[in-house]
Amino acid sequence: TAAANGRPSSWGMGKTTTLAKLAARYVLKYGAQNIALVSMDSYRIGAQEQLRIYGRILGVPVYVVRDATELRETLVSLRDKFMVLIDTMGMSQRDKMVAEQSAMLTGAGKLSRLLLLNATCRGDTLDDVINAYGGEDMAGVILSKMDEAMSLAPVVDVAIRHQLDVFYVANGQRVPEDLHLPDRDALIDQALR
Repeated sequence: TAAANGRPSSWGMGKTTTLAKLAARYVLKYGAQNIALVSMDSYRIGAQEQLRIYGRILGVPVYVVRDATELRETLVSLRDKFMVLIDTMGMSQRDKMVAEQSAMLTGAGKLSRLLLLNATCRGDTLDDVINAYGGEDMAGVILSKMDEAMSLAPVVDVAIRHQLDVFYVANGQRVPEDLHLPDRDALIDQALR
């Protein structure tokens, strides 16, 4: 499948790639020794290996956890790190495992979650995603696939209606270049076009 801009279109939301972009940003700011990556994704073939490759490139350790106990133990062992980024399983918002994954994260202690919202989705789908994945520990969102969206109106509308802080916008596959701080005026201008 090819996107309109000639680059291959990715199949997923871009969670692992976005996590790598965040990790690269934080490595530059805080140093590789202060960052760790954790994978909870045993669902998607190759997800852990993809994260391990990014970890090797960035000089950051990668840990794999399979259950709530391993997650808690791993986070305790990493308490000296400035930032621990957790790559969760990619699944439909209607998958029954979403509740299990949320419980696993909640049971791990005090975490701040960022939800990745795919800008190519319809507004009702985005509402469904927020309802499934939302919660008090959700700090905000990252808008992904901005370069593939025909219109930014649905994703901007959902962020405004749900009063979600937009932490970053992602608009391509390059790590870390395609992750940006949001420009509120530019987002609204693009959404109104």
